[in-house]
Amino acid sequence: MRGYFIKCIKSKPILLLVLSGILIRIIIFYLYRHVTLFPDSEGYIALGNQLATFDLSGYNGQRSPGYPFLLFLTGTNLSITLLVQFVMGICTTVLIYKSMLLLRFSTVIAFFTALFLNNWLHVIFYETAILTESLTLFMISLIITLYLKYFSYANSFKKMFLLSLALGFLVLIKPFYFFLPFIFYAFPLLKKFSISTILNKRIVIFIFPVISFFGWSFVNKINTGYFVSTTFYGYNIAQNCVTFAEKTPDTFHTIRDIYVKNREMAKNNNKDVAMSIWFAYDELRTATGLSFTDLSFQLSEFSKTAIRNNPVDYVYQAICVSWIDFWKTGIYWNYPDFKIPLFNKLFIGLWCLQSAILQYLKLVFVLLFPIQLYDFFTRKIITHELFFSVIIHTTALLQALVTYGNNSRFSYPFEFLMVITVMLFFKRKGWLKY
Repeated sequence: MRGYFIKCIKSKPILLLVLSGILIRIIIFYLYRHVTLFPDSEGYIALGNQLATFDLSGYNGQRSPGYPFLLFLTGTNLSITLLVQFVMGICTTVLIYKSMLLLRFSTVIAFFTALFLNNWLHVIFYETAILTESLTLFMISLIITLYLKYFSYANSFKKMFLLSLALGFLVLIKPFYFFLPFIFYAFPLLKKFSISTILNKRIVIFIFPVISFFGWSFVNKINTGYFVSTTFYGYNIAQNCVTFAEKTPDTFHTIRDIYVKNREMAKNNNKDVAMSIWFAYDELRTATGLSFTDLSFQLSEFSKTAIRNNPVDYVYQAICVSWIDFWKTGIYWNYPDFKIPLFNKLFIGLWCLQSAILQYLKLVFVLLFPIQLYDFFTRKIITHELFFSVIIHTTALLQALVTYGNNSRFSYPFEFLMVITVMLFFKRKGWLKY
């Protein structure tokens, strides 16, 4: 029986992955049976509706258009959006499988790893939510597949153009990822630094990310007066100042006092302290008389001053709080709202087990990085394993520097890559039979 099952996997791996993904999603959606909305969802839906009018004039710049474009394509019908996200989730499973084959894992290991990684509860429940994570995961898995298939050879402008297009759309989904093309371009220079390695076809990958980032920033400049990728920028950086907001000069006394007051109220009421700036939002708007975008600018100036005056506090906040939170796991669902009672209790138990396994694998990934760096400096060999680690650790560091709150959402699209990197290390050491 076992031999027959393995034979089936080897003969029809993609078909079995697709059928398994469909079956798991049908079961979970039957038990859950609704689209999950969060505070972030409203902004995406609003921009999706505005895209449908083909007129962005007057838009407040809160969201970038990548995910709202998906909503626009589905007519902002959230049920259709959910169906599309389920399809993307299944496609992501196939992309992970193909990436593992390109990394020279066996068909059986690639099959079970892809099945294991992209059918966990938090993956599927992200697909039921109007949030960017499912689309982001799909695009990152596509980018990794294109990288493994084409980038090392850089033998075609067309293929580099395709990778650039994917990176550009990822930047439209979340402008934070604008740094990724620079890592893709710079990493091969570690092998050989010369004019020929600097000026080559790989430079094409910058085209669409640059257009996406600066193009959308220009749209925001026209509409709001601020050349920024999102007008949330001031609020985001202010979140990283929450623990030392009182250590700012009297120039910002209105913002400072209201922010600190709401932070202490959050502590006393056992609320999420990271969200203190949002608890203070209405009061700040009333006290300052500023619009959303103008208040964001003032918060940016407030935060820059706070960080400049308190670098030790900022580093502690960024590394010891925000950076650590990046490595946590989270699931986004409406736990009480399962249409079939009691299954939420079954799923929370299953998620506790899955979360513990994933948390352990993340810890192993972090602990392996010093070893990977040591191997690189002693052996001078560039590997996919090191490349993936650099991408993820750069993401962890940059997100810690720019915001605090829901940091685990930044790590979610890279969780599959963390596990694959651990497996690559084990394979290289001969501890994994493949």
